[in-house]
Amino acid sequence: MTTLRELYEFSIGYAAALDPRGAAGLRRVLDERRREYESLPPAERPHFDLERLRNPFGDVRIALGPDDVPLETVILGIDIGVAEILLADHLRRRGTRVDAVIAHHTPNSGVAPNLAYDIMDVNVDMLTGHGVPLEDARGVIGPYVDERWLNNEDWHRQGPATAGQLGLPLACIHTPADYAFEVGIGAVLDAARPRTAGEAVEALMVIPEVQSAARFGAFPRVMSGDPSWPFGAFHVKGGGGKIFPPGAYPLLGAAGLRTVVQIGCTPAHARAAEAAGVAIVRVPHAACDNFGINLLLDAAARALGPLGVIGCAAFERISHSGTPLGRLVAAAMDARGAPW
Repeated sequence: MTTLRELYEFSIGYAAALDPRGAAGLRRVLDERRREYESLPPAERPHFDLERLRNPFGDVRIALGPDDVPLETVILGIDIGVAEILLADHLRRRGTRVDAVIAHHTPNSGVAPNLAYDIMDVNVDMLTGHGVPLEDARGVIGPYVDERWLNNEDWHRQGPATAGQLGLPLACIHTPADYAFEVGIGAVLDAARPRTAGEAVEALMVIPEVQSAARFGAFPRVMSGDPSWPFGAFHVKGGGGKIFPPGAYPLLGAAGLRTVVQIGCTPAHARAAEAAGVAIVRVPHAACDNFGINLLLDAAARALGPLGVIGCAAFERISHSGTPLGRLVAAAMDARGAPW
């Protein structure tokens, strides 16, 4: 039986294997944080999150231990709040084993939501990976991350406080699952070889999590351009936060990217992408998160042993182990050096 700490460490290693910065890039990140810590005034050092010195992913945290709690069954949701923690306690009181509560998104998970730079700086590497000049990438991503950081708040103590009163360990695992759906969706599209944005929408419907979203009236959609636009070179926006800022699409278009597959799209994003000749294919948010979390859980089960999962807050457990889709994704994971 695995422990919360083992699942946490596995998730960090899983994300590191898929991170576009590579091992050397992640080491540079940790070295920068060490210098940041050492430059702090003595009065501020006790409040520094020391986990930042060894874990490059700000949105993977054990918000409340004990770390060594054995995990037989967990409650897992995309968004965990006080209500979901109370649900876990209610189920436990009715006789259902619940060893911990695990969130995907960071709100209500302690320090994690306020570590914007640790979560979002990777967007620079995503843009440069497609040929965007480094200074241009920094120029559009820097203000985007700064804006997120300026919204730091302390309401996120509510989750750990409630879980602590009820004796429930609490953790969040975000970037590893987002990297997983990035690889998974990319594998589906590489296999389908769509010629147009519309054909990409059709190809995505083979994913069970997307089919589940469709039952609620949520389908993949072409949000900029139209279904006849050429699919071409594409990027699946997974880690680093939900979507690129609008200013990224002209840079990507100039670099030759034709399509971005992502989980959100405001009118400003659609206008910027369309003007740049970049199609946006939007996939329902919960469907993407479910796909990524399920791929991560499949890999964790193979590495650490079985784990019972009670889904809540829009999460639906679907195992891909041994399925044709699972084998397709496994090959893509192997190519990236990630455990499967």
